[in-house]
This record gives sequence, C-alpha cells and structure tokens, in this order.
Amino acid sequence: MPADYITSAGWRKTAEGGLPIADCGFPAPIPNPHSPVPNPESRIPFFPNLRYYPRVKALVTLTLSVVLSFAAAAAAQTAGEPRDDGDARSLLLALDRQERYLEGIGAASLKLGARQIPKARVIATVRELRRLVLAMHGKPEFGRELARRFEIVTVARDALFTAYHTPLLRVSDRRTATFQTPILGRPRDLVEKNGRVRRSGGQPAPTRAQIMDGAYDADALAVAWTDDPVEFYYAQIQGGALVSYPDGRRRTLLFDGNNGYEYVSVEPDILRQVPESARPGGYLGLREYLRRHPQDAAGYFRANPRYIFFRVADEPPSGMARLPLTTKRSIATDKHYYSAGLIALIEFTEPSRRADGQTETRRVQYLAADADTGAAIKGPGRVDIYFGEGAAADLFPTGIKQQGVLSYLLLRQRARDPAPDRSPAP
Repeated sequence: MPADYITSAGWRKTAEGGLPIADCGFPAPIPNPHSPVPNPESRIPFFPNLRYYPRVKALVTLTLSVVLSFAAAAAAQTAGEPRDDGDARSLLLALDRQERYLEGIGAASLKLGARQIPKARVIATVRELRRLVLAMHGKPEFGRELARRFEIVTVARDALFTAYHTPLLRVSDRRTATFQTPILGRPRDLVEKNGRVRRSGGQPAPTRAQIMDGAYDADALAVAWTDDPVEFYYAQIQGGALVSYPDGRRRTLLFDGNNGYEYVSVEPDILRQVPESARPGGYLGLREYLRRHPQDAAGYFRANPRYIFFRVADEPPSGMARLPLTTKRSIATDKHYYSAGLIALIEFTEPSRRADGQTETRRVQYLAADADTGAAIKGPGRVDIYFGEGAAADLFPTGIKQQGVLSYLLLRQRARDPAPDRSPAP
C-alpha cells in the first residue's frame, strides 16, 4: 500500500510529513484557500473522520448507495432461492431408486395435478438433478442453479404434512404366553374385482372387528405373533414394520393386501373421550395411554374396519413402487393427483431433539422422491414424509402435523426435449 494511504483510525501525516490523510483510504484533498471553510460537524455516515468535501462526499454516498442496493437485492434473491437441507448421499440414493422405478413402468406420462408430464421429461429431471447434486450440493450457488435448471411447480402452499416410519415389533414364529396378537397373511379366499375386495363366494370381506373376533383361523394364517397390539395397529397404518425375533433375527413385514374397507381414524374419538391429563405428551402420549389400557385400545381399534395383511421378507421396507424407501427423501401423496416417480421439493417445520433432551423446531426444505401412498393420504394438499426405521419416540419426538409447501421439479424445456409439455397448469 502506498505511504500516503492510511489503514489506522483517525487522522495522521503522510510518511513524508505532508497533508492529513482520511481514514477511508482516499488521499486527503489539497485545501483551496478560496473555498469556504468546511463545517467540522458535517460527517459522512460510516466515515465520521472524513471531513466535508462536496465531491468526496458525493462519491462516497453514491458508492454506498449502490453497494447497499446490490446487497439488499442479493439477500432478497438468496432468501427466495430453493435449497436442500438434507445430505447429498441420501438424496443420490433416492434419485437412483426413483430412476430405477421410472425405467420399469410402462406409462408414457405421469400425472402432476391436471398436467400429464412425459415420462422422458421426468427421467431427464432425475438425471439432471443427480448431475447438479454431484457438482454443487452444499455450495452457495446450488439453490440458484436449482431455480435456473428446473421449473418449480408449487401445487399446495398450505399442504398438511405428517410423518410415517417403519416401526419395530417384537415377534415370535408361534403363539406363546407373551406373544398373543396374530399378524395375518393374506387370506386365499379374498379376491379383488372391479376395485372391490370380496370373498371368493361373493360375500363381503370381514371387517377388522370380525377378524379380531375370529373370522379367520389365526393359527393357520398368522405369519408371526407379537406382544404389542398397539404398535402392531400402527404398523398396519404405516404399511410395514421391522420385526425382531427372540433369537436375534431381524426381518421385514411387507404390505400384502387389505380387506377393501376405507381407513377410519380412531384418534378423534380417543381425544374426545379421554381427558388430556390421562394422555400427556401429544401423539406419543396417546400411544402410551393405549398401551396402559389394552381393553380400551381394542375397542377403539375395532371402529376402523380396514385391516392390512402382511408377508415376511428379508428385504428393506418399500413403498407402493416396491422400491426401498429413503429416510426423509421419500414421501407419500394421493396418487389421484400426483404419480409416483416425480421429484418433489417440500418445505415444513421439522421437530428434533437436542442433546439435552429438549425439542426444537426449524423450517426446512428437502428434495424428495414421490414414491408411496396411503389410505389416509387424501387430497392434493396431503403429504406423508418417511422418517425411517425405529421407534416413533426417537424419530419424531413431538409427532408431526404441520402446514407447509408442496412443489415439484421439472427440467426446463429445451429444443432437444423429446416432446413439449403443452398441458394446462394444475
């Protein structure tokens, strides 16, 4: 730096003993004896030691104005950019699984609201996103590139987000004094025709209450027996579970059909009939109450006629696409509105547990694979996020029921695309 520039605070002489130098790095102007005496109280904001000289003040003020304007614009742009708050490894795994699913289906297009998106465009979206993740995930420019390369189609700004997981069940191959609740495989006499499930003779399929009362021979049909009827009920809602045997084996319960009835939530009746003081702790407190009162629990469960049948397998939990689900990267939506295979961008408030045991929340965005569905997931604004394997208390300590934003990604159209998408917006 030249000797007539200053880097320390205040005024001082140059190394040659010349005129004062201003703190901002500008050489001090030579005073004009015919100019009016500057007012020593006049200062330029942020530069209090720079005395008032009209041209210098104008230059500095203009420079500050431009810099601050650009900074504000950049901050506003960054705040509105999409992002991904997850890790790159899980996202790449979900993209690989999604591409494998897309390549195996025969459909020529996928449903995105009222639009029909060519399958080729969806596959191109997955592949381009993979390239972007490998090149830029975790870098500041990732969000900007995401918005540049992809059309972000927001379909619900007030979507209801819930969470599901793969529960852990203790099971036995046979009924014992401890393991009394049967986990039934699909009965051979149930057939589906024209979207309806009935018995082979044409009679209606039995409801959950009738199955609990012995409509089927449990000893002949059970694939396993559990000691936790409450966790098994919620495993049916989740559509699967990990099972652990007394000898240490671990296997997976996979969905193998249902009895054809619509899902009915029993929680509203419980919340209405059981005082909050008897079930503190929200969602998890409700489950603990049911465990402490097994007879009451059985009565509530009977009100939901839908029953899920399982098979036991040595493969990871999977969704409707028969592909493994990826923690915080797989979502379930209503397939009347959104096809499996699409790539979503979700935003919601996520609870987590700190090291001291307390819970905290943060607003997050995740890129996710739309890969599953559920009987309770109805409407264009419902999203169920897969939170992984394990106990619910560990995966989402407060339960999740949050408003958020559901969007989907589509690779922006280029001349080389196989076919333009001219369908109306959702």
